[in-house]
Amino acid sequence: MNEEKKKFWRYENKMIIILCLAFGFVMFDRFAVANLSVYIMADLGMNNTQLGLITSAFALTWSIVGFCGSMMADTTKSRRRLLAITVFFFSIFSMMTGLAAGFISLMVIRLIMGAFEGPVMPVSQSFIIPQSSPERRGLNMGLMQIVAVGLISTLLGPVVQVAMAESFLGWRGTFIITIIPGVVIAILVGKVLVNPDTGMQKTKEEKPGKKAEKPSIFKILKNRNIIISMFGTIFLLCWYVCTLTYAPGYLTSVKGLEPSSMSYVMSAFGVGAVVWGIVIPKLSDKFGRKPLVIVAAAMGAIGNIGILLAPPNVYLMMLIAFVGWGGTGVCALMQSTIPAESGDPRFVSTILGSNQLTGELIGASVGATIMGIIGDAFGLTTVLWLLAGCMCVCFVLSFLYKETAPLVLARRQEKQSS
Repeated sequence: MNEEKKKFWRYENKMIIILCLAFGFVMFDRFAVANLSVYIMADLGMNNTQLGLITSAFALTWSIVGFCGSMMADTTKSRRRLLAITVFFFSIFSMMTGLAAGFISLMVIRLIMGAFEGPVMPVSQSFIIPQSSPERRGLNMGLMQIVAVGLISTLLGPVVQVAMAESFLGWRGTFIITIIPGVVIAILVGKVLVNPDTGMQKTKEEKPGKKAEKPSIFKILKNRNIIISMFGTIFLLCWYVCTLTYAPGYLTSVKGLEPSSMSYVMSAFGVGAVVWGIVIPKLSDKFGRKPLVIVAAAMGAIGNIGILLAPPNVYLMMLIAFVGWGGTGVCALMQSTIPAESGDPRFVSTILGSNQLTGELIGASVGATIMGIIGDAFGLTTVLWLLAGCMCVCFVLSFLYKETAPLVLARRQEKQSS
């Protein structure tokens, strides 16, 4: 029994738990404005275009600073320290969101907050790729990027945030108390995580007079899988961010659900993320990244269309949301695992940061603004149809990938040898 417990609490599992808490809390904060948009927009006198601009401003600094932070992670001596600092400071600005006096101040606060949250995902992934067992790499990426986000942000986020906003805290108090878990997670990152050995350290030790090789964007762009991922992530993040941003408003204003009922449907997205975030990456470890990313993209497109066509029945819409959020499996594979396995392992952070840059800058930032304008001009129903189209693009692009799953490639090699 003690031996089993010791096995569970080995470093790999502790690393994943802490990184799950860190990124899950990042996304909990990121989509809190969308989940509480009914209260914030009424209090500050905002419209859908302004909500889209705030989402875009956040994604803008997330993408640019996230890319710079990912390059820094590939050359810094301590990725652990870099991650702990970013977690601490984004928590400070999450708290300050509750102090916003109007649209402009809210946008400025979210701009700065996005800058500190941007590096968290690529830096976290740079711990997972070199420190995971080969047979668990896809699963670990899915646990951090999808399951943690689904559980903490998408499942618990809407219910907890709406319940707190309805209480004496209000929407402002809900943001202010987020400083507490943020500081705790920053301490855990600094105390427990171990800086990964990516080969850069050995180069410095063996050739002390030689400068460490810097990551080259031109070399990264020569890889077919990475280019497909960078282009596909534009549509992927537009689908992901804008669905979570505008679905609450669609469910209340178009489908006529009460805020509490809306929060249950949004939480069903979270249940789907928890389930599919384990199942899809785990199956991809065994059967391949390519077939599973195709399946996940199809689920995502069908989910949005189902929400549009379904009658305003809370339980039916919860079921559709659960199934449709299998599309988040595309995030774990297209956005992270496939490009990470396709490029130079020394520059994993830069590869993933480049992917995040294009996806967040164009898909999330520009996409959220455009969708907000379209929502005000033509209604949120049009927005949901366009987002379904975004996932259809990911579905088509998925057929162009070359397989990267280590176990699948090893089996193919064995067959060729025999």
